[in-house]
Amino acid sequence: MRLVTGAIAVVMINSVAIIFMGTSPGKADNDVVIQKRIELMRKDVLGNFKVIVAHVKDGKGSMTNVGNAAKGLETASGKLLSLFPKGTGRPNYSNQETRSLSKIWDDWATFEKANNAMASQAAAIFEHAINNNLDGIKKSFRIIGKEGCGSCHKYFRGPKAK
Repeated sequence: MRLVTGAIAVVMINSVAIIFMGTSPGKADNDVVIQKRIELMRKDVLGNFKVIVAHVKDGKGSMTNVGNAAKGLETASGKLLSLFPKGTGRPNYSNQETRSLSKIWDDWATFEKANNAMASQAAAIFEHAINNNLDGIKKSFRIIGKEGCGSCHKYFRGPKAK
């Protein structure tokens, strides 16, 4: 009897919390995932991408900087897929909340392939940086742009909200 009363109390408290929050626990969790995803893309992917671009285009930074940035991209790719649980894109969320399209989950294999291309080419850039091979870095970086970031953004990312 005591167990049943306790369970009923927990259900009632959760129900009241959901009513006052105006959201379900699943949506609240997904909101956090979307924010983590945006943060990872801006900081870990774009931030490291910029380091490599600066070196490739303008010779800024060192091979050590490029290698560290490549490791950062590779690490980010290992976290990325888990930040795309089904239901965390449009139309479940507004254009202001996310640019992720539902095509991601309709064609998960292609999405995963783009992520894997980023990971493998980031690992290649790291090796090229260790070996002071600028041509190899440029080649792998173009592949990331085409098969990784570009492929993913072309098919799975919607336009910016206005």
